[in-house]
Parts: sequence; structure tokens; C-alpha cells
Amino acid sequence: MKNAQDILTSIQYKPQFKKILHHKCIEKLMSTILPAIRKSVKHGYVNKKIFYITITAALNKYDKDNIIKTIKTVLNSKMILESERFVECANLEIDDVVVYVDHKPRLAENLHITQSHTLKYFERASGDLKINIADEKLQALMQSIQDIIKAEK
Repeated sequence: MKNAQDILTSIQYKPQFKKILHHKCIEKLMSTILPAIRKSVKHGYVNKKIFYITITAALNKYDKDNIIKTIKTVLNSKMILESERFVECANLEIDDVVVYVDHKPRLAENLHITQSHTLKYFERASGDLKINIADEKLQALMQSIQDIIKAEK
């Protein structure tokens, strides 16, 4: 049985799903901002090698400059980007950071997520395959995989 996170992790490195990695990288870059300032950040996105961040009008110019400085420090540091924390940002090229101020009030979002909401993917394979392999090691390996599939079913 696979949950949704396992499925996302397995497909995120395929070229057609590279936006998943971009989204994770943006979330990692946003996590470098101070928590008090992060509450005022509405969203961020990357377009044409420029990282755009939209913030509420509650922040002042110094906070805006602090956000830009923090993100640029992370992006210019090869040691930080090559660490395990920023694995998702390896293929994302960002040359500049732009911060916009949005004067509309932010809508409150109260999401209540419990453990009962974890999605599960049920294995649809039945494991009823005929295995004709001459090599004994491969035969044993395929038989063990077939046993696992039958146990999950």
C-alpha cells in the first residue's frame, strides 16, 4: 500500500513533473525567512529565472530588504544549496529575487488535517504472472517480488 507522499516522491524526478520539485524548492527557500516575517508572505513563484515573493502591506521596507538579502544569501552560497536540506533546488536556476507588496488583506485559512486524512494507494496488481527465467537468481528474485505483491493484495 502506497500513500500519496510515496507516489509524489517517486514521480517528482521525471521531466513532466518537474513543477513538484520547483514547488518544494520554493517552500524550502521560504523557510529560510524569519518566522515572524514568513507569516506575512502570501506566496512565491519562479518565472524566467526570477524568484517573485508577494507579501502583505503589514511589513516595512526593512523587512522587504531582509527577505531579499536572506534569499540571495542562500542562492549565492554553493555550500548551502548543495546541502541535504536544499536537494530540490539543484536544478532550479534563480538569478534575482523580487518582492511585491499586496495591499489586499490575507484570507485566514484554518485547515484541520488529522492522521485519518492520509491517502492510501491500494496495489492493483494481483501477482498472477508466470515466471519463465533461466537464471536461478533472477527466478528467485522475481518469485520474492511476486510473493510481496500477493501479500499486499
